[in-house]
Amino acid sequence: MVDKNFNNSSLSDVKEEENIFFSEIKGLDEDEIIKKKKEKKDNYQIKSVNKNLKDIIFSNLFNFLNLLVLIITIIICMTKRYEQLFFLLINCINISISIFQEIRAKKALDKISLLILKNTKVIRNNKIISIPINDILLEDILFLEIGSQIVADAKLKKGILEVNESLLTGESKTVFKKKGDLLYSGSFVISGNACAEVISVGTNTYISKLTQEAKKYKKIKTPLTKIFSSLTFYIIFLLVPTAFILFLSSQKIYILQKNQFFLGLCGFMLGMLPSGLFLLTSITLAIGFVKLAHKNAYIKDLFGIEMLARVNVLCLDKTGTITDGSMLVKKVISFKDSNLFSKELISELISAFPNNNPTQNALYKKFVFKKEKKYKIKKVQYFSSSKKYSAVEIENFGTFLLGSPEFILKNKIKEIEQHIEENASLGYRVLLLAQTDKKISQISNSKNNIDYKIISLIIIEDQIKSDIIKSIDYFQKNNVKIKIISGDNPLTIGYIANRIGIIKNNKKVVDLFNVKNEEIDNISLKYDVFGRSSPEQKKRIINNLKKKNYKVAMIGDGVNDILAFKEADISIAMSSGSEAAQNVANLVLIDSQFSSLPDVVLEGRRVINNLNKISVLFFTKTILSFFIGIITILNNLLTFRYVIYPFSPLQMNLIDTFFIGIPSFFLALEPNTKEIDKNFLTKIFKDSLPYSILIAFNYFLLLFFTNNSKDVYLSFFLTLITSFCFLIILIKNCIPFNKFKFFLVFLMFLGFIISSYFLFMRKILQKENLIDFLYLNYKKFLFLLFINIIFWFLKFFKWRKINFKNFFNFFKKINKKE
Repeated sequence: MVDKNFNNSSLSDVKEEENIFFSEIKGLDEDEIIKKKKEKKDNYQIKSVNKNLKDIIFSNLFNFLNLLVLIITIIICMTKRYEQLFFLLINCINISISIFQEIRAKKALDKISLLILKNTKVIRNNKIISIPINDILLEDILFLEIGSQIVADAKLKKGILEVNESLLTGESKTVFKKKGDLLYSGSFVISGNACAEVISVGTNTYISKLTQEAKKYKKIKTPLTKIFSSLTFYIIFLLVPTAFILFLSSQKIYILQKNQFFLGLCGFMLGMLPSGLFLLTSITLAIGFVKLAHKNAYIKDLFGIEMLARVNVLCLDKTGTITDGSMLVKKVISFKDSNLFSKELISELISAFPNNNPTQNALYKKFVFKKEKKYKIKKVQYFSSSKKYSAVEIENFGTFLLGSPEFILKNKIKEIEQHIEENASLGYRVLLLAQTDKKISQISNSKNNIDYKIISLIIIEDQIKSDIIKSIDYFQKNNVKIKIISGDNPLTIGYIANRIGIIKNNKKVVDLFNVKNEEIDNISLKYDVFGRSSPEQKKRIINNLKKKNYKVAMIGDGVNDILAFKEADISIAMSSGSEAAQNVANLVLIDSQFSSLPDVVLEGRRVINNLNKISVLFFTKTILSFFIGIITILNNLLTFRYVIYPFSPLQMNLIDTFFIGIPSFFLALEPNTKEIDKNFLTKIFKDSLPYSILIAFNYFLLLFFTNNSKDVYLSFFLTLITSFCFLIILIKNCIPFNKFKFFLVFLMFLGFIISSYFLFMRKILQKENLIDFLYLNYKKFLFLLFINIIFWFLKFFKWRKINFKNFFNFFKKINKKE
């Protein structure tokens, strides 16, 4: 865990010579270097912890589901009925989408490198040399100066530094380091120079552990993916033994009708596999991906669309996420001495400081304007973390100080104390601009309080993103809890949380500095705003929320958010943030604005709700295939008549294509913003079961009615009955009707009739005398028709209660126009 103890000392406070001399530090000699290289005590960074391209392709090609598909393909090829192989197209597309997504994720994760510099300076053999960061050895001496990145964990041996650890902690304050203090890899040197002994290298360094954690590939596990995984397992669990028993129970037919037997067996297995549902889900999510890309949201994992729609806790970082990283001068409180100094003078003294941070940028925008310089600046003292102010000495005008009122005025602050407390309590940053006739050197060396002329108090605030309040309000209205987990000061983020409507009056704000892990587990639900949190603490909070069965999204923009990203159910990065965070995140907001998030939620609802609605078609096919397989087995075992499975792969594919696949695709594109029903699988099973039982019962009656008749009659009539049932289920799913849905149903029906006629019906009609067969058995078929009418009549009344009246609205509108 990163050390977060902040010391108020600075370079000028440490009793060392101003120019530190390191000549007595020799560093490693040649013998030590050779020995440590042999012992592999170097700083080698593992490039990847994920599967390589070969492993990705292998894992997606060689699984049990694809093994079944391969067996089916081989069997069909043996029969030389190649027109039956249409199902392979769906399977190949499913595999391609899965491989593409995994390769894309691997490439993004492999790019992650939290160590920016490729070379660093070390002292070896009493010389300062530059070497690649991978060549750093344990106990090497790092030579650190302004701008250096610390590339291995080290202990400061000599010198003094101010270090920026925001890459690791997320807190923007610099940290003072003196002899004996730990320096963490990934930090940057802001000021000073020093020597530090390397204490951890390679995979043992903090930054390496963070990098390897970031590079691990983790598929999003959504309720939908879990359902699909469970569904596949149970289907295969039922399919394999059933197919084997079906094979054993039909041995006599196998001898007489070898090809038809194998086609029936393949038809059974294909009917049970839900490949079309998987493909439809991928395609509809892909369409959602394209739509969201136009709204500045880039989804890396298609199922991320679903996950965000299910999220009920949204965790936010502050800087770059809620705020845009910039500052604004809210107001200026002027005092009586402010009239003594012109705007031109204030402009020049502010412009004397470098414009290299958000605070200074805000001051430039407010006070600096371009004019000829009138005043001579004699000396500038830049801001230091110990003195908490900067100073400018101007000829004939004395010295101006800008910074913390408490540090400038000390015990003479009472005059303006009320103004300071009032604005600080609101979360504003308060700067004092004061003047004295003394020189900078006199101020630094003075032990007594100095009399200052108070010019003004400058009130500065963080700039909140313009769309954040509206987006937060949207999520809160949709019962999503909002939490801020930041490395910044709790008072500041508490105020910001107030401004955006997460909390009121700074309630439920906690400082996580020095808080134990056990306490974090207890307060993760109690509080909504967490300040001074480390990356590990962010991860722990999210992990604890997940243990409480919450679906958690994490939004951030920095390296310090990566561990939380990996733990969250879905991670969202800002494009304005670090490249590493973007590579890890499941979703990137291209314009770094929140306004895209509600669109992602609505798109996820559309996909899930429509899948919920149309999945009844796919589940009906799977369940009825199993029922028909069982009835076929029982018939072959218990009667003297042996039959083959009635559906060939081609017949099943035609039903699948025209009454399930194509219409489902178009129906899945319909707008649907209702809240998601959690009982997805139960509801679909309850809806699908009656239809499956009806078709299976039709098959049972056909077996009885076509006794001693050819199997082709059984297959032909069952195909017609099944297609008719699926047509009605499709019509039911199209309610309420419009022109498009009407023509969709009509075209699907027409397409099925034409395709069926040319692909298999024509041969049957030419060879078999079906009319005579119907005439001889018309009473039986009338009874069959009666059973179906009763079933659909009962269903009709159930639908009518819901929305069947809407079925006729389409026709009424047409009549009115005519």
